[in-house]
Amino acid sequence: MRYFGWFVVLSSVLLVFAGISGCRGPSDPTRAAGVAGATQAEQAALLKERGEAHLEAGEYNDAFVAFKRASQLVNDDYDIAWGMAQANAKLGNEVGALDSVNLALGLRPESAEAMELQGRVFLRLGRTGDAIRVLKRTVEKHPDHTLAWLNLSAAYRASGDIDKAVQAARGASKADPESATPHFALGDIYLRDDKLDLAEQQYRAAIRKDPEHAASYMRLADLYIVQKKDLNQARTWALKSDSIEPGDGTAASAAAWVLFLQDRKFEAANEVAEAAEDHPQNYLIWMRLGEILEAMGEDERADKARRTAAQFAPRVRSLIQDDFDPEDG
Repeated sequence: MRYFGWFVVLSSVLLVFAGISGCRGPSDPTRAAGVAGATQAEQAALLKERGEAHLEAGEYNDAFVAFKRASQLVNDDYDIAWGMAQANAKLGNEVGALDSVNLALGLRPESAEAMELQGRVFLRLGRTGDAIRVLKRTVEKHPDHTLAWLNLSAAYRASGDIDKAVQAARGASKADPESATPHFALGDIYLRDDKLDLAEQQYRAAIRKDPEHAASYMRLADLYIVQKKDLNQARTWALKSDSIEPGDGTAASAAAWVLFLQDRKFEAANEVAEAAEDHPQNYLIWMRLGEILEAMGEDERADKARRTAAQFAPRVRSLIQDDFDPEDG
């Protein structure tokens, strides 16, 4: 019986949760960048190159260190200021990101990328009015900037102006007609406004643009599950989402939940337990397992599942769009 298996691994789950940082190699940007006889400008250029490489590799702390040292050598380089802004934003240092992006804009006032990031940082800081002002100016100056349109939509949503949020999402779609992302964003706006039919239309439109758009399959599955509408189709969509991008196990859990709604409790328990073992940090899966076990009369095991859920804090998803890849949608 698979749903008992998660107890065996429970004691080791919390140990895996902690990350271990690797050792720095010879390319560590904290090493002296200087070469004998090199000027400060040449040293800064080398550090900037390292910072950009670290950014591309997703090594944001190392990128920050490299750009920071470069900025101490040269204080009027746009690329260094922009690199600092990106590294700070990725590290969640919004105040540092704002300082750096302001410096970048001082050096290049019409930079679309810097303007958009400034607006996004304002949004993260809860300065919604400033975010709308900056992002609106960004799309006026750069109407083809899809990411700016998407975050302008998020800013309007945060302000409660649904009509303008819809208009901005449609602006993103015009900026890149082949992308699934604006349709997905528009679907989310309609979903939060309880316009389920319109939301479904947009998620389906996203899938037409990108048949591998995992998030849209998941949204459609959730829509049908909530409405208890064609549960077989809901399960198919959830399984499709999981096959494309397993993520944190939410899709697999949703597919299993359909079995529970169809009164196939034992199968549901097995599948949810498997998802919990594969994605132990997702507390919602443990909660769902607890609910299914309780319905089966397994009260003790249900309590253990819920206690496991309590070990992991809930995570709040942001409305803010950080990256945009037309191919991924």
